[in-house]
Amino acid sequence: MARQFTMLVLAALLATTPVLAAPQVITLGGGDVSDDPVAACGDLAASPFEPGRDGRGLLDDAVFLDGALAACEAARSAVPDSADAATWLARVYILIGRADDAVPLLEQGVAAGNALAAFLLSDRTSDEDRTAELLSQAADAGFAPAESKVAARLEADGAYVHAIELYRSASEHGDTSATYKLGYLNHYGLGLEIDYKAAGDFYQRAADAGEPLGNYGLGQMYEYAQGQEQNYAKAAEYYQLAADKREMMSETALAYLYEQALGVERDYDKSFALLTDASGQGYGYAYAALSLHYLYGEGTAVDPNKAYDLAWLAQQKSVNYAEGILGYMFSEGLGTPRDLSNALFHFQAGSAGGDQYSTDEIPIIQAEIACLDVAGSQYEPGNIGHGVEFAAIDPDTAIAACENALQFNPGNVGDGVWLARAYAKAERYADALPLLEAGMAAGNVLANVVYGDLLVGGLGVDVDPARAVELYQAAADKDFGLAQYVLAMAYASGVGVEADPAKALEWFKRALSSGVNDAEQQIALLSSVAVDGDIDLTGFGREGPGY
Repeated sequence: MARQFTMLVLAALLATTPVLAAPQVITLGGGDVSDDPVAACGDLAASPFEPGRDGRGLLDDAVFLDGALAACEAARSAVPDSADAATWLARVYILIGRADDAVPLLEQGVAAGNALAAFLLSDRTSDEDRTAELLSQAADAGFAPAESKVAARLEADGAYVHAIELYRSASEHGDTSATYKLGYLNHYGLGLEIDYKAAGDFYQRAADAGEPLGNYGLGQMYEYAQGQEQNYAKAAEYYQLAADKREMMSETALAYLYEQALGVERDYDKSFALLTDASGQGYGYAYAALSLHYLYGEGTAVDPNKAYDLAWLAQQKSVNYAEGILGYMFSEGLGTPRDLSNALFHFQAGSAGGDQYSTDEIPIIQAEIACLDVAGSQYEPGNIGHGVEFAAIDPDTAIAACENALQFNPGNVGDGVWLARAYAKAERYADALPLLEAGMAAGNVLANVVYGDLLVGGLGVDVDPARAVELYQAAADKDFGLAQYVLAMAYASGVGVEADPAKALEWFKRALSSGVNDAEQQIALLSSVAVDGDIDLTGFGREGPGY
């Protein structure tokens, strides 16, 4: 549908004409309409969907904002009673970020029955009843975007028959997105029987009218062999046509084809670029897919923190498989401290939504939590409500539980450290040491503490208290309360380091703030002893086998 474009000549006019004079508007193709300031405003700011304009108007991204603002403010000054001028000026205000200034103008337009005003104001009221009333007013007047919006609400409520009627009307009134929706409803049999031919016809009509979603629908039919023979290359062609217009669902679908080498050569760089653009438009599925790129370093550097943030954004958009991503990241401690309770929560949520990966992971997490409960430390980050003091470990139970967990998740560092802790309680130091060394290499703070305890006691290793203190210090610096506690004990007793009651007191206080309640007793004892006096350590609690 042809659009009428206008050229506004402003500079000389603003310098020479009275305030109330309308700017001169020259219509491309000839003609001077400066004697009608409202028409001049409409040429630059009207919507093509307004009743009576027969498609003469501009979509939002085609409005020349500076020219439209000048023309419509001039029209408003010249004809203050014009509801059309008020509405068009309000539209310009909204487009330039002055929505508050637009509201009273829209109210004027609504009072005069202006459909565009009712539609625009419906987005700017928090009263749901008023919103519905305004949308109905605009839809009843045949304003196609309002018809589509009302239809979408009816569709969400399952009222497909009425929704289809409105989508048909909106399509006839020029809304290409409504034409796509008619294809979608036929495609998936919503409110009517599945009809792939009708779906394809509607999609093609939408695409021919310039609607990128039409190409997306056609791509879906070829990708999933619905009404067409499966043809990934053809699907990629259609997705590319829509992606060229930055249609976010098509960008995400095309990115998947590049990831999986379906119909195109595998290209993680292209996939990453497409998903980056789609996620920039706030598309939830793009967030989820992009998080995996950052997690595995596909088309970009590995960045677990970025992956975690994107997975959260996807989850907030109700993308179900993002629950599985979050569950995995919590279970492995990627981009966030390891937290098996949170991992189980997200896997259960994903499973409830039909995500098979989440369903498969639930028994694994349950086995790991069983290991944690009998062999882990309750002071590790993310272990609130789980774990046990070293002295309370039952070696046989703990070893069986943790060996089972590692059968489910071989090579998991955290599970290995918990098993090592159980081995240490059973005095199986040769079995514990390689697991602890792997844990320390991966930055596991509990591994530092348990290995340090073995060094203090010379259990399975040569006695080396100084090295033990280094390990405690490294873990304490990461705010691990148990490490802070044993480091304080080392300073209090002079094991591996020169005795320093002041430092001991400082580290006990930090341990207490990290949740190690036993530190409170040590603080009371140390506080009652003069700094240069003797310290009686009788009865001081110990964490591990090194003491």
